[in-house]
Amino acid sequence: MKIKVADPITGADEIARVAEVIRSGNFVSGKTVVEFERRFADWVGVRHCVAVNSGTAALQAALAAVDVGPGDEVIVPPLTFFSTIMAVMQQGAIPVFCDISRDTYCMDAAGIAAAMTPNVKAVVPVHYFGHVADVRAIALEAKRAGGRKIATIEDAAQAHGSAINGETVGAIGDAGCYSFFATKHMTTGEGGAVTTNDDAIANYCRTFRSHGMHGRNDHLMMGYNYRMSELNAAIGLAQMDKIEDLNARRIAICQELTRRLADIDWITLPKIPNNIRHTYFWMHIEVDEEKLGMSTQDLIRKLGENGVEVRHRYVEPLYKQPVLNENLPRQVRDVVTERGISYKDISMPNVEAVVSRLLGLPNRPNLSTEEMDYIVKTLKGLGPQG
Repeated sequence: MKIKVADPITGADEIARVAEVIRSGNFVSGKTVVEFERRFADWVGVRHCVAVNSGTAALQAALAAVDVGPGDEVIVPPLTFFSTIMAVMQQGAIPVFCDISRDTYCMDAAGIAAAMTPNVKAVVPVHYFGHVADVRAIALEAKRAGGRKIATIEDAAQAHGSAINGETVGAIGDAGCYSFFATKHMTTGEGGAVTTNDDAIANYCRTFRSHGMHGRNDHLMMGYNYRMSELNAAIGLAQMDKIEDLNARRIAICQELTRRLADIDWITLPKIPNNIRHTYFWMHIEVDEEKLGMSTQDLIRKLGENGVEVRHRYVEPLYKQPVLNENLPRQVRDVVTERGISYKDISMPNVEAVVSRLLGLPNRPNLSTEEMDYIVKTLKGLGPQG
């Protein structure tokens, strides 16, 4: 048996929506994008959604909208996809790292004070693999530690529909940023969005995504070609009809896997407080290599040999990435050198304790009962008592 870890759930509805756009002959910035933005904003619970062509573009647009620029510093977690800090550096700003919580794997508000400097302009909590960072606690701690308002940009690229205390992610901070990559909770093929209740941020992002242009000829500011196409928005509209069902299925699968794997002593399973709705971009487990008797890499290899694909994207903390230590963009490198910042000297205990030992099990919404049975049987068979 071969079990894929992720799979876009698309079909006739998406084809029909795309065909309608193709027949219309209007592929760019039309009514389909506007309708998708309205529906996604309503679903998140915000006044504005600005659709763009990737989650990275959403992050850069949101950072630019809160005036993050050259020489500014932005607090980020060390456990996330590289685009979180790439968007920071695209603005000429400097990533400053804050350790994670061992319980949620998200940014820990308790570490904000140690990361704060007079140059910090924003903080980017990441809702890692569907879990939820405590955005309000992080924002309050940033304001206390900085002695001023610090912009909070939520990276919700892996958390569509997740919530804390009844508040949906992407509606808590100054802005939220989503990705609609093929394997996310919902997809537009490629795409992203900025969500916000702030009129100024929304207006800035709408101009930023289209060459900084107002009308046809007036370029008001630096901008980029970050527009979402009508074709991508058409797929997104079909996905909006399914997202609640897809999330419900993900949650049910992961809760069942959690129940059935609870007796494996070399696995740490997700801890989900009652005030969190976790939508499980990953069905995440933490591996105790000593109890298992093999390395995580060996476990991944053996799972693959048995036909079980897993996610294992982040092997080291972001501050160990070569671009930060060997190949910084010039304007970032000059500031880092001037301020005596050395990413090579960073050591954060929580992220380093877990980063190489986190796996994502298959949890796609179309995972069958037979496939779930096989995953459980295979994991139990690979352990020391197997």
